[in-house]
Amino acid sequence: MSVSTLHPGVLAAGSAGRASPPPPPLQRAQSRVVVHNLGEDGCAGEGATSAAAGVSKRRHRSFKDAMEVVERMTGRRPNRCPDGFETTKRFIDRLGFAPILERIRFVHVAGTKGKGTTSAYTAALLQAYGFKVGLFTSPHLTDLRERTVVDGRLLDENAYAQYFFDFLDKYEALQYSDSQLDRDIASPSRANFFRFIFLLSLYIFEQEGVGVAVMEVGIGGRIDSTNTIPSEVSIITSLGYDHMDILGNTIQEIASEKAGIMKPGVVCFAAPQTDHPETRSVLEKHARKVGAPLVLLDQNVLPIRSWPKLAIGGAHAIEDSKLALMAARRVASIPPILPLDEVEKSVLQSMTYAGRSQIAAVDGGTNITFYLDGAHTVESISSATQWFLDVSATNTRDPAPRRVLVFYTSRDPKRVLKAFMPYVPHFCKVVIAQVANPRMTSRSADPGDVEGKMSELRERMVTTTEHWRNMYREVTCLPCARPFSALEDILDLVVPAASDNEDASKPAQVFVCGSFFLVGDIIKLLKVYEAGGRRPE
Repeated sequence: MSVSTLHPGVLAAGSAGRASPPPPPLQRAQSRVVVHNLGEDGCAGEGATSAAAGVSKRRHRSFKDAMEVVERMTGRRPNRCPDGFETTKRFIDRLGFAPILERIRFVHVAGTKGKGTTSAYTAALLQAYGFKVGLFTSPHLTDLRERTVVDGRLLDENAYAQYFFDFLDKYEALQYSDSQLDRDIASPSRANFFRFIFLLSLYIFEQEGVGVAVMEVGIGGRIDSTNTIPSEVSIITSLGYDHMDILGNTIQEIASEKAGIMKPGVVCFAAPQTDHPETRSVLEKHARKVGAPLVLLDQNVLPIRSWPKLAIGGAHAIEDSKLALMAARRVASIPPILPLDEVEKSVLQSMTYAGRSQIAAVDGGTNITFYLDGAHTVESISSATQWFLDVSATNTRDPAPRRVLVFYTSRDPKRVLKAFMPYVPHFCKVVIAQVANPRMTSRSADPGDVEGKMSELRERMVTTTEHWRNMYREVTCLPCARPFSALEDILDLVVPAASDNEDASKPAQVFVCGSFFLVGDIIKLLKVYEAGGRRPE
């Protein structure tokens, strides 16, 4: 039995040579911007000692040791969320990282839908142009190293561990030297974990000799830790409702926070915002305020009529790849009006990104195919679901295949579930899942409070199930009592028919979405299943 088309790496792109020679990677561009068309972070929870107590001083500091440190950091929720931007600036100053920000050239990517994919496309194109490229994204699916990639590859575990503890030593050496920094170091939480990994990535990129780094925003933009970088180009992808407890309750407030990555004199390429056209005026107003040339993507800006077929499915990926091309060409001083060359075509046609429009066919008598996408907002779920409907019909050559939804959300389920309203008749059943990933759990300040975490997961599953049954009574809803421990747990729910309307003779086409953490959990189970693993007794 095997799992096919399961991409184990974070991103992959064909190495089709180089385009016209780029400017030297260490030379910061000084030319004026040409305008073609104007148009988690921050706080400490209550706690005591450093996350690395008893680990950072060991003689042999392994990758496993590093993951133990991370587990302590991510097991605790913050009690408050102040401005992480100012704290990050202080860390950069005290760590002596200012020269890193001067040497490396940066592309900064914000948005709600597609910012990870856009970042990956940008990095792949820049690498093909001849730069040594760092890529910082979040969250990771199965391996922390996915967040800090150099030239499209994960670092070796030993090398990553060395960098991790070298940086941790520098980080912890700041304890007791500054009251604000001391709180971050002594009382780790998931909020300041993002800042830690961001700073670690800067350190790794410097040690690896990266010339250009593509940095994805964590949450929002204006006060995100990543906004401390002196970007040479910025990108704002499609906007939508997400993190409303932090960014604001209206789409205009959210757009304003995202627009906060714009900097004076630095060109910003932005999606046309077809989902929420009212955000265009917010972006334009902020661009004028800070003096940032704003380029809203349209056919006049990028007059390339014929776009290659992408390895990542969905109409949204075309927009993401076009934004990436504009940004990458800007860094490489390639005019945007030129037609695509063979290098660029090869990258766009071959670049894949795990957990985005990913397809995994499972053999072993089930003939089940998984379609995995980490879409988690109303807008992105709608786009991903349309992709799934199209490709599942094409792959099965059946206009009405047997479609099953496996879903989890950490957001407001009532709001998010509205995304499925146009598509509900196409599903025969839905499985409301839980996640095994500890990063998504624990209202408790105690990272060891396993029962508290499980209780929160169960409550979320029950609430989501209730909302689904109230909204879509015609589709059978199967709640999961616990997180999946093996792929067979999913197959037990998916394979048997759940109602008389479900044709069990057809192979199930299983769409997994709503959370990158759920997608990551299932990717891990698929890998175990592929290797011949069995369900624990």
